[in-house]
Amino acid sequence: MTAIGIERPAGAPPGRRFFTIMAGIVALAVAAGFGPSYGAALSDLPFWVHLHGAVMTGWIVLFAVQAWLVGRRSLGLHRRLGWLSTGLVAAMIPLGVVTNLMAIKRGATPPFFTPAQMMAADGVDLVLFAGLFTAAVLMRKRGDWHKRLLLCATVLLSWPALGRLIPLRSLGLSMIIPAATVLLIMLACAGPIHDLATRRKVHPAYLWGVGLIILAQPLHLLLAVSAPIQALAGALTPT
Repeated sequence: MTAIGIERPAGAPPGRRFFTIMAGIVALAVAAGFGPSYGAALSDLPFWVHLHGAVMTGWIVLFAVQAWLVGRRSLGLHRRLGWLSTGLVAAMIPLGVVTNLMAIKRGATPPFFTPAQMMAADGVDLVLFAGLFTAAVLMRKRGDWHKRLLLCATVLLSWPALGRLIPLRSLGLSMIIPAATVLLIMLACAGPIHDLATRRKVHPAYLWGVGLIILAQPLHLLLAVSAPIQALAGALTPT
C-alpha cells in the first residue's frame, strides 16, 4: 500500500477500511512507545536520532495516507505517492543501522536489552522489512498481496516501540521482551483473523509476512549469542 501503488481497477474488496484502521493502531503504538522517552531526552539526542525518528514517522504517516487513499479508491494519487516510499526505504535502512550502532556506542541501549540483543534484533528486523517491502513492490499489480505484505512490514517496525510501552515496565525488565513479542504477534495476527472473518480463509501473503515475524523472534536470540555479534557489540560498548 505504501509502495509503488496498487495497479488495479476500482472496486476494492469488502473490509478495505481494515488497513486504514491498522495503520492508525500501529501509529498509536509507535507514538505511545517512543513518545515519552523521546520527549524526555529531546535536547540531549544527537541529530541522527532525530533524523531516524523523522524518517520512520514518515513511513508510518505515508502508510496511513496510502491506506486511506485506497479506501477512498483514489488509486491515481496512491500510485503517485507510492513512489516516495522507495526513497524513504532507501534512507530508512542505513539510518536504522547507524542509529542502532551509535546507540550502542554511546551507551543508550534500552535497559531490557543487552547491546548484542539490540544489534541482533534491529538487524534481523531491518533485513526482513526490506525483504517484505521489496516483495510488495514486485507484487504491486496484485493488490491483495501488496497491501498485506506492506501491513506485515509496517507491523514489524512497531516491535521496538512495543517494548517501550509504559505498562510493560510493571512486569519487570526480564519480562519486557517476551511481553512485547506477544503484543507484536497479536498485532500481526490481526490480518489473518480479519481474513478469516471476511474471506473465510487466510491469504497466503500472511503465511509469509506473519510467518517471518514469528520466525524472527528466536532468530534474534540465536544471533545475539553468536560470536560475531558478541564481538562487535563488545567492541562498540563503552567501557
